[in-house]
Amino acid sequence: MKKLNVWNELFRKSAFNSLDRRLDISGEAALVSSKIIFSDAVNTFHPERKKEFIMGRVCASQSFKECFGEDLLDLPANTDRSPVWPSKAVGSISHNRNWAGAAVAKSSDLIGLGIDFELIGRAKPEISSHITTGHDLVNHPSLSEEELLTLIFSSKESLYKALYPIIKKFFGFQAAALREVDTNNGSFVIELLTDLSENFGPASRHIFHGRFAVNEETCLTVLEIS
Repeated sequence: MKKLNVWNELFRKSAFNSLDRRLDISGEAALVSSKIIFSDAVNTFHPERKKEFIMGRVCASQSFKECFGEDLLDLPANTDRSPVWPSKAVGSISHNRNWAGAAVAKSSDLIGLGIDFELIGRAKPEISSHITTGHDLVNHPSLSEEELLTLIFSSKESLYKALYPIIKKFFGFQAAALREVDTNNGSFVIELLTDLSENFGPASRHIFHGRFAVNEETCLTVLEIS
């Protein structure tokens, strides 16, 4: 299991594991992967998509084991493809071209958990109008335009993954804004601009504090909602 301190330090109340997609699954991860339970539909996936799927489930099982002392070999999916976590747990899985990873926490510690891997520059300037609002940061002294747009995109993805299992409602990039970024400690503040439910929106809980780090060309954002 590939442990990177630059990413593990982002997690306060959850366990995190990652695998390098550029490498074959080996060692302990290979043993876990041989036990993962998945639907027949997964066998119809393109080989790289299947590898991505299994790696995500392996990471989820390992993170779950760190929290609860047991494997999580059967993690079914909803019709929208989001994982159905056991009631005692909250979790999040993410992939990009280079990495697969998963974070898991006890539901007694967190009500929401979202992570997102993004390649720096994957979000192109020509689609920035679909990602940003008039309330997002427009520049940062320590970030290039490409890096900032990646962070805006990724932080909103993490927010969605953290809140969707709670509110059961789709919301897009325009529902939130990245308001602050501190590159010294790898933190950010994201704010909801739209009422999503009675408990989440401008009239209720709308400010969320997250963390981020960059390893090689990959940015990882994390939102743990207590």
